[in-house]
Amino acid sequence: MRCAQSSSARCCIEFKTRGYALMKMQPFSLFLTLWITLGHSVALHADARDQWPRFRGSDGAGYASAEALPSSWTNDEWTWQVDIPGIGHSSPSIWDGKVFLTSADEEQKVRHLLCHELRTGKLLWQQDFPGDIERHHKQNSSASASVTVNSDGIYWLWGTSQNVRLEALTHDGTRRWGLDLGPFIGHHGFGGSPVIWEDTLIVPLEQDTAGTVIGIDSKTGKKRWSLERNGVEKAAYSTPLVLTGGESSPQIICTSNAHGIYAIDPRNGDVLWENKCFPRRTVASPIQAGGLLIGTCGNGGGDNLLVALKPPTTRNSSGEIVYEIPRSTAPYVPTPLFSNGRLYLWGDKGVVTCLNAASGAILWKERVGGNFSSSPIRIGDKILNISSDGEMVTLVDGEEFQILGRRKVDEECRATPAVAEGFLIVRTKSRLFCLKISKL
Repeated sequence: MRCAQSSSARCCIEFKTRGYALMKMQPFSLFLTLWITLGHSVALHADARDQWPRFRGSDGAGYASAEALPSSWTNDEWTWQVDIPGIGHSSPSIWDGKVFLTSADEEQKVRHLLCHELRTGKLLWQQDFPGDIERHHKQNSSASASVTVNSDGIYWLWGTSQNVRLEALTHDGTRRWGLDLGPFIGHHGFGGSPVIWEDTLIVPLEQDTAGTVIGIDSKTGKKRWSLERNGVEKAAYSTPLVLTGGESSPQIICTSNAHGIYAIDPRNGDVLWENKCFPRRTVASPIQAGGLLIGTCGNGGGDNLLVALKPPTTRNSSGEIVYEIPRSTAPYVPTPLFSNGRLYLWGDKGVVTCLNAASGAILWKERVGGNFSSSPIRIGDKILNISSDGEMVTLVDGEEFQILGRRKVDEECRATPAVAEGFLIVRTKSRLFCLKISKL
């Protein structure tokens, strides 16, 4: 189904605009004034720009703008393929020619942290972590959290109803420190990934019961702060967004059912602002789209909601909801993608919607088929995603819908692909694939 970018778009999807009055509070030196004006402030450390150090890349936006992806390729054209011990749905991270990912052998009750050489697929090292394995949602796994990497090391998080464990290792696999963070109560299991701002790890632990977001010294494992969060029987599985405005105040953007979209100061754990806009669970991660923040909530029945929020410029305010996209047009598990002024919503049931990111007006809406847990990424001028049954779909990044190619890997896949140094890495349930792609 195609929709024009006009009033006729409203026949395809309900489109709401709401305003929230800003409370008269103390102004604070929030970077958002500059951010809203310039339309970008995602944190990019110099040593992370050419890497893929966390879920969906160096800024969580899913961009690999320096590479060019072929429209299709044959099975023989994969650069390499390797088996992975155990299973898992965590996404790969890439740093300095190494691929890091996790898996779990649920029968043997052991989790694995693996490091493969990017160019060859050779296993460089493997660290095993025995521990409890619990039941989880059928679409989850015991290794769903992606590792975060910086120039100092690798940081990995997993959890059960008995304990959450955070491990720090060097790039060569030497264990540096480990930290127990208490139980995680979540009906669907565990899945949130850590992020890092400067030398502070941000660990989101919003759960069915009262939870926390914790700031930890990445060098020592010492807790710097802990922010208590309410529990409403709907644990959050989203990965935070790190924003910075140069010399202005940094912010960590989190989403949850209990607190909606909100910002934390990573230096001390203070809540800067929040908008309690979500009636359901958050799984997809928040992103930045120009001067807006995009977040979603939902459930397995398609009762989803996307909120486009203009953040406040005063502390303890709620900001302005510019538009909402309701029900199944909004994704529940896949994180949206912002590119060139457009917002791509890759739905769980295989319907992709392209919006004008500033207004929410629909440019097109088309079915590509399949079911999706993986999030779309942009590689050059193409958009790539992979379905739960392993079909890779490539689209044109543009105002007209166009499928460029399809490629099947024939195994369950719920992990988002990774791209760095001219290589595409695809992780399925029990295998790792690599494709050499050209540089632009």
